[in-house]
Amino acid sequence: MIKISFKKVRDSLKKYYFYILGFFLIILISFNFYIYYKYIYLITNTEIEAINDEVKIDQETLQSILDDINAREDNLDRIKTGNYEDPFNN
Repeated sequence: MIKISFKKVRDSLKKYYFYILGFFLIILISFNFYIYYKYIYLITNTEIEAINDEVKIDQETLQSILDDINAREDNLDRIKTGNYEDPFNN
C-alpha cells in the first residue's frame, strides 16, 4: 500500500502551485468565454428570419372553437344576470 504523507503533498503543491493556478485560470476563462458566446454574442448578432408561410385553418376546428367561445360567453352572461341569494345576510 502506498503511503502518502501530508508533507509530500504540501511540498508538491508548493512546487507546482503556479501551474495549478494557471490551469484553473485557463479553465475559468474558457468557461466564461463559452457563457458569453452562448448567451450574449449569439443572441445579439443573429437576425431573426421572417416566416412567410401561409397559415391554413381547418374550418371545422375554427367553428368548434368559436362555438365553444360563444357557449362560454352565454354561460357568463347567464351567471351575471342571475339573482342569487346572499348567504351572509340572513
